[in-house]
Amino acid sequence: MSMKHQTNIIKRPLLSATDRVLAIRVAQVWFAVMGALLLPATANAALSDWFTNLGKEVSIIIPIIIAILAALGLALAGFGIFSAVMAKKNQRPLEFQLWFIVGGVLLLLLIPFVAAVGESVSGEDAGAAIQSVL
Repeated sequence: MSMKHQTNIIKRPLLSATDRVLAIRVAQVWFAVMGALLLPATANAALSDWFTNLGKEVSIIIPIIIAILAALGLALAGFGIFSAVMAKKNQRPLEFQLWFIVGGVLLLLLIPFVAAVGESVSGEDAGAAIQSVL
């Protein structure tokens, strides 16, 4: 069969652009309606369990957050002080060292605020977590 006798077949999409948009909108509405019908029962059970266990989870994680803040604060302030001493020893100006020192001190000062939030959410005493750091 030669090229002259071959017919051109134009491939047309099954749905026009308007029909595709309409199909997407119908699917979105269907998912919204089905979600509204099925979700409240499962959401209520999941949220009540989540709120019940929130205090226990916060009381477990607060000492970990306090330890991370303390370690990061001490590391930043220590590195800033060490770097500032070395810079002055080599007669160079301070560039970032003061930011590290101030940032480390602020992280250490943030510990009582994190403990207070943890105590208010969990209802347990966070004093032991603070004493372990200090």
